Amino acid sequence: MNKNVALTSLAWGLFFVMIGVSLAMTGYGITFETIIPCIAVGTGIILIGLNVARTGLGMELNKFSLFIGILAFVLGGLAVTGYLETLPWYAIVIILIGLFIIAEAVRALAKSK
Repeated sequence: MNKNVALTSLAWGLFFVMIGVSLAMTGYGITFETIIPCIAVGTGIILIGLNVARTGLGMELNKFSLFIGILAFVLGGLAVTGYLETLPWYAIVIILIGLFIIAEAVRALAKSK
C-alpha cells in the first residue's frame, strides 16, 4: 500500500469514527442541530490534516480536498459560534474562493523566483 492510499484510508477511518461518535451522542440528548456543525469542523480538520501530512511526506497536496476542508472548517466554526446565522454563507464561500485563488497566485509567484 502506497503512502497516499494509506493516508486516504486513515482519513476515511477518522471520518467514520467521528460520524459514529456523533451519532452516539444523540442518545445523550444532543440534537442534530448541535452535532452537524461539529461534524463540519471535524471534517475540515481531517481534510486539512490529510493535506498537511501529504505535504510533510513530500507528496503533492490535493487542492480540492484542501479547499473543501477549509470551507467545512470555516462554515462549521461559524455555525458552532452562532455567527453563521448573522453572516450570509454565500458571501463567506465567495470570500474563501477569492482567498484560495490569491494563495495559489502567491505560491506560483514564489515558486517562479
